[in-house]
Amino acid sequence: MDVPKELSAYLQIVEEGGAKHIVCRKCGKRFFSIKDAARHLASVHDIKFASQFYEKV
Repeated sequence: MDVPKELSAYLQIVEEGGAKHIVCRKCGKRFFSIKDAARHLASVHDIKFASQFYEKV
C-alpha cells in the first residue's frame, strides 16, 4: 500500500498492531484504502483534486 505522491502532503501510512493504516495528516482519521481516504480529503477538507483518486478506482 502506497500513498500517491500527489496526496502525500495530506496522507501518511502508519503501522499499528501489525496492520497498516492510511492516516489523514490534517485530522488523524484512519482509513484502510486510498479510495476512502481520498473521498475524505475531498469532502471534509475540501481538497477537490483528491476526487480523481476515488472516481477512477
